[in-house]
Amino acid sequence: MKFEKQIEIFKTLDYEFVDGVTKELILDDVYEMTWEEETEKYIEENPFLILYYLFGWRSPAIKNYNYSDKCIYFDLEFFDTSLQYKWFMERMGAITNGEIHFSDITIETDLNDGEWINFKVNNISKRWKIGKTSLIVSDFVQHFSSLHKELGTSGQYTYYSDGGQQWVIDYANVLEQEKFNRKTGLNREWLGEGGHFVNPSKNHDRY
Repeated sequence: MKFEKQIEIFKTLDYEFVDGVTKELILDDVYEMTWEEETEKYIEENPFLILYYLFGWRSPAIKNYNYSDKCIYFDLEFFDTSLQYKWFMERMGAITNGEIHFSDITIETDLNDGEWINFKVNNISKRWKIGKTSLIVSDFVQHFSSLHKELGTSGQYTYYSDGGQQWVIDYANVLEQEKFNRKTGLNREWLGEGGHFVNPSKNHDRY
C-alpha cells in the first residue's frame, strides 16, 4: 500500500504526526530503525506496521522529541536508568487524552537495594515496586493494564508487537480498538492479554 494512502487511513483513525515530522525525516528514521536501503518500499510492503511504530517514535529533530502523543514505541531494555521509569509513566499519561494523569512521581531505593516508584494517578497515591536496582522487570508495565477498571475510564491501554522485543503501548476504547484493527489489520490487543508481561506480585501495590 502506498505511503500516502497509509497516512490517509491513519488520519481517519485520528493519528497525525506533530509539526516538523516530514516524509524525509520519516524515511531517514525508518532507515535508522531497520537498515533497509529502500525505506519507502519497505513501508509499503509492511502496511501500517512501520508507520504505527513511528507514531510512538522519538527524534531530536522534533521540538518536543515525540512524533505524536498517540502511543509509545518502547523496549524493556530502554529502562536503563531510574529516570526512564518516570519518563515512561509521564508518557503513559500523555497518550490518554487527559483521562489518566500521573503526578508527583519519585523513585526511591530501600535498604535491600530495591527500587520503588511513588506517584499519584488522578490524585490517588500509589507505590509500585520496580525491582532490584539496575535490573529490568516487565511487571512494571503490567501494572498499567488494570488502571482503567480502578479509575473507571472509557479507554484502556493497548499492546502491539510484530513478534520482536520492541512493542507499542496505545490507549483506546472498545470502538476505537475495533476500528483500528479493522482498518489496519494489525490485530492490536489490550495490555495485559496474551501474557506478554509478568503479573505484579501482591507487594507491588499502593500505599
